Amino acid sequence: MALIISILAGTLSLPTTLYDLPVSNHGARVRLLLYKRGLESAVRVASPMELGGLRGEKYLSLNPQGKMPLLVDGDSCVWETDAICRHLLEKHAAEGDGPSLFPTSLAARTAAEVIVRHHDTYIGPIQGCLYKPAPPFGRFTSRRDALQELVKQLAVAEALADPTGPYLAGEEFSLADATLFPTMVFITHMLPKFEDAVASPAGEAGARPGTPGAAGGGGAGGGG
Repeated sequence: MALIISILAGTLSLPTTLYDLPVSNHGARVRLLLYKRGLESAVRVASPMELGGLRGEKYLSLNPQGKMPLLVDGDSCVWETDAICRHLLEKHAAEGDGPSLFPTSLAARTAAEVIVRHHDTYIGPIQGCLYKPAPPFGRFTSRRDALQELVKQLAVAEALADPTGPYLAGEEFSLADATLFPTMVFITHMLPKFEDAVASPAGEAGARPGTPGAAGGGGAGGGG
């Protein structure tokens, strides 16, 4: 009650809030960043239902894309995941006790940037082929084609990773790791259900009977 009174009296600003649900691998990127950087207490995590849900009028007034995650920080509304991450890292640059998420060397920073861009451009937009009941899956109208493209782009991501590790861009944890890890957890669980579809030479491919992609939605939440 004291918090509400302070906010209404104008003596305390609204807490920075991340609107997200655990099913979103995009939101998990931000939550992993907060955990690794040591900023969990700096951001309140809430369900989009507080704003009427993803298609609610209030939510859409803040994020016209109607997707997760959404960061509300004072007068700022940020809804692209990578932009949210960079906003938080810059705002709290002097806080937290974890890694900066920006590698020390230019080569490692550039490698991390390329991996993030690769994920957001070539993997994220088509991941819906693993859980959406029907196309389109990004630019694809065939599940089989989308799945095969996903496998191809995962191979590219593997090739971009620093082979010496232990992290994707080398010795330091970076935005590349925060970006790719949640997605890979999801893909590792879901992709084997489509093994036959990935190998199929032609025709529309669905999941094996009884798997989530075979009928109905479910899966990682949409986001950018």
